[in-house]
Amino acid sequence: MTDELEPGMAPSSTDLGPSIAVSAPLTPVVPVASTAPAHRRGRLRWAAAIAIIALVVGTSAAVAALLTGSSSGATVLGYVPDHTIVYAEVRLDLPGDQRRAVGSFLSKFPGFHDQAALESKLDQVLDDLVKGASKGNQSYTTDVKPWFDGELAFSVGPLPPAASLVPDKSSMRAFRALALVSIKDAQAAQAWFDAAVAKSGATTTTETYAGATLTVFSETDGARAAFALLGGKVAVLGDIVSVKAAVDTKGSGGFANEPGPKAALDSASGDHVGFVYVGLRELVDWSSDLGKAVSPKVGGAAGAALNGSMVKVLPAWTAYWLRFESDALVMEATAPRPDVIIGPTENRTSSVFEHVPATAIVAASRHDLGKSLKQLLDLYRSDPSAKPILDRLDQALGLVGGPDTAFGWAGDAAIVVEAGAGAPEGGLIVATTDHAAAEGLFTALRTFIALGGGAQGITTHDETYNGTTITVVDLGDLGRLSGMAGGAASGSVLPSGHVEIAYAVSGDIVVIGSGPGFVKQVLDTTKATSLASSERYVKLAQRAGTGTGTTYVDISAVRELVEKAAIGVADPIAIARYEKDLKPFLIPFDAMIASGSVSGDLSRSVVIVTVK
Repeated sequence: MTDELEPGMAPSSTDLGPSIAVSAPLTPVVPVASTAPAHRRGRLRWAAAIAIIALVVGTSAAVAALLTGSSSGATVLGYVPDHTIVYAEVRLDLPGDQRRAVGSFLSKFPGFHDQAALESKLDQVLDDLVKGASKGNQSYTTDVKPWFDGELAFSVGPLPPAASLVPDKSSMRAFRALALVSIKDAQAAQAWFDAAVAKSGATTTTETYAGATLTVFSETDGARAAFALLGGKVAVLGDIVSVKAAVDTKGSGGFANEPGPKAALDSASGDHVGFVYVGLRELVDWSSDLGKAVSPKVGGAAGAALNGSMVKVLPAWTAYWLRFESDALVMEATAPRPDVIIGPTENRTSSVFEHVPATAIVAASRHDLGKSLKQLLDLYRSDPSAKPILDRLDQALGLVGGPDTAFGWAGDAAIVVEAGAGAPEGGLIVATTDHAAAEGLFTALRTFIALGGGAQGITTHDETYNGTTITVVDLGDLGRLSGMAGGAASGSVLPSGHVEIAYAVSGDIVVIGSGPGFVKQVLDTTKATSLASSERYVKLAQRAGTGTGTTYVDISAVRELVEKAAIGVADPIAIARYEKDLKPFLIPFDAMIASGSVSGDLSRSVVIVTVK
């Protein structure tokens, strides 16, 4: 490699994660004479070789995912080392029903309407991508497709003892990471790898381990990387310890049967194109131990705070899936229930959506807001490190009668943005479990504002709307407020005009909005005219299922709102470029619905992005 390649461009065990892409050039470059130290040149050579392999395969896979279909079980999974802490898998072979679903999904976008020509079109796109990235030295159909079988995976772990790490480069050798790629022609894969290494100028040797031939890169800072083809099915690339661990699995490793990974894999709802597993509790515990090892005083305090409160609400593991349906991209997540549960646990439909205007473009609800806030406070009260903050919070809440008075009356709640009158407005809608308590709180708040706000130019006034009192809090001119804030805010260019917050307590709800217009819109909303009765929303909600909270976004309306706002403000050339190159691919996106739920010992969530 030339001296223009910086060390940060090489794969580093300090930034390992569920991704196999590494920031380095795709094309191997024949080394030229360099004045860099020999150990630096050696490090760059083997690092560049690894980068070449990872990036070309990764780039190829981005579109190769759409070409073939196969069984649902990932071959690479059997070669993952035991006690892996993070595992990420990309099923580029589109298992089960995913090929059909991807084809139907893509047909909604420009250039993919003809399903009969899908494979040849994708081959062409992929060839262009790989040729461009490799400066014409690589072609997907000629160089990669003959041996690549569609599965990619990345693993991290097991984690080294935190106390054994020291803050210098030698610590890198203790980390374990492995990239795994399924292959269909071992001879062609080996030839491709050998050619890439030769072009990079990296120094390698070969050795035999448990019947497998390992290509080992020259040692750098005490760390050695290796490559091997296993069983004619999988190519592995990573640190030599991880590669040997993959060899030891013989394709039947125990990772998938360990309690966390097994529970995660068993909870899958169907075929997928992406899967990620994270041993979250173990990772957090290790991070806490690392903090203590690096800085006993600071790390110990942080670790005590973490272990004293947050760890209790963290699940042992989390798992994520990505799959396609004929008209949607679906993302799912699963986790076991933690030791301490904060928030709602009942799956049901919330009546708060019956007060959300049908013109809402964003609506995010959560059950039992008041109960959840009280649970959170109780959790932190059990943690001595949180006492100073809680003491100040208790003082503030005491002014209105304590936590029960402040929010004990709050039931289901929804944050809403709507654009029925043109310009977007928004606010909070809260269902009340105790109307009198809610009314008492806002009466007290109005008194406090009237007593203390005058000196700051803050005023209040009431207006009656269809028998309901709407209180408007006028915060004054926006420019004056930014000047009071001082610093950078006082010198910024902000719009002028008055800022108002309005609220009303009516029937079984409290409405707090960006102005009286939003409050009136909510008060005018009936069940029949609400988002809850909108056919489009109902179908999406049924698809996501009942849960403990729901989020809805009208993607089409948001896009149109942004486009309208950009007219006369954005650069006309940029707008023209957007209209031509980007907008055609955004128009198919219709809406998003997300829902969280509890099922037995598992918490689940699903996000569905639909296209039309």
